[in-house]
Parts: sequence; C-alpha cells; structure tokens
Amino acid sequence: VFKAAHPRLPRADALKLLNAAFTADPQFRSRFAREADLVAPLNHRNIVNVYDRGTFDDQLWIAMEFVAGTDAAKMTESGPLHPRLAVHIIVETAAGLDYAHRHGLLHRDVKPGNVLITPGDDPMRPEVVKLTDFGIARAADEVSSLTGTGAAVGTLRYSAPEQIEGTALDRTADVYSLGCTLFELLTGSPPFDSPTKQSLMMAHMMTEPPRPSLRNPAVPVAMDRVIATAMAKRPADRYRSC
Repeated sequence: VFKAAHPRLPRADALKLLNAAFTADPQFRSRFAREADLVAPLNHRNIVNVYDRGTFDDQLWIAMEFVAGTDAAKMTESGPLHPRLAVHIIVETAAGLDYAHRHGLLHRDVKPGNVLITPGDDPMRPEVVKLTDFGIARAADEVSSLTGTGAAVGTLRYSAPEQIEGTALDRTADVYSLGCTLFELLTGSPPFDSPTKQSLMMAHMMTEPPRPSLRNPAVPVAMDRVIATAMAKRPADRYRSC
C-alpha cells in the first residue's frame, strides 16, 4: 500500500497494489478485485472508504481513503495502552464492524494492524479510528472457512476456533477477533502466542482466555469478564454484536 497524490484533486489517497508474485494467479486477482467490490458500497466513519479499482500494465490496484497517523499494532509496540484509550478504539472499531455485519459482510481478519488511527487533541480520544483491509472478507450468507489457500491468510493470533476448524462463520467470529484485539491493546501482547501454528491453533480451540487484569494491573478486573465472553469457545456464548 502506497501513499499516492491524486492526479486531479489536492489530496493523498492510499493505493493498494496486488503483490507482483500473485499477478498471474487468477484466484488472487479475483480475490483482490472482490475486496473492492465488497467494501465499495459501505459508507461508515469507522471503515476506510474504497474509491476505485482498475488495472494498469496488468497491475491491479485499489484506490482507498488515506488515513494519516498509525495503527493500533504500532501503538502497542511500547507497551499496553491506557484502558480508556483501548476501550475508545475498540468501541469505534466495533461500530464499523456492526455496520458491515448489518450490510451482510464479515471481515474475518480483525487485528490491531488493521485498525488505523489518527491522533487528536485528547490523547484518550483519537480523531479518527477506521477499520481497513477487508481482503479476506466474505458475504455473511456464504459458507466461510479457513481451508485451502485461506489457511495461510488472516492472522492466527486473532482467529476464532471455528475459523481454524473450517466450519461456517457468522458475525461472532469477528466478535472473537475483536476480543483478541482488545486484549492486546490492554496488555501489550495477544492472548495466545506460540512459535508454531499448531500450538497456537490448539490454544484458541482448547485454552480458556487469559485474564487481562493479571497481565496488566492497570486493567479493571471487570474487563476479565468482557474478554471471557467475547472470546468464548462456542459462538453462541459470545456477545451477539461487536
């Protein structure tokens, strides 16, 4: 993704290009174009706008809204965020996700790196919080699973158990990933981590969510129950909305 000067308007856009290694692969070309088609109809203050897509010299591109600032993953590199700031970022991200769900779209790759942030005058309330990268999104009425090529797509640190198992998904898969994201903002690290994919997948499927208040004493104990509900193993036990 590049910051690009608009050819006619006095503004910068974000220009997303399909990696050259996948240019000849019809499946990746289709998936790339489909991202733009799925997100273009969405219009919400917490979702990055898609302006246009096309091809130039066989290079696929998507023009998107440019968000100045940083992302939530970079913000946690120096440690956990203040709980008030973490909650504000998650509330804003949740609003964008719920809007996408109401319009029949699952994100399927919610993580701190996909939450873009423009700081504001109040350090606890950023000026802009926007969700981006719907690259592996799917329409909610499709049977969506983490099988085949999809198994290498997305980020396992934030994947719901049913996503790993390859069963059908609904909006609660994004609720689970949002819970993992909140945990990381509160503690500075993801709830589960491992050097191997296999043990990381097993943790999501078998290990109870850790308590954020034990990892960071600044986190209110009440947050433990929020994380436990958002990251429940059974989708039916999670919150019904983000």
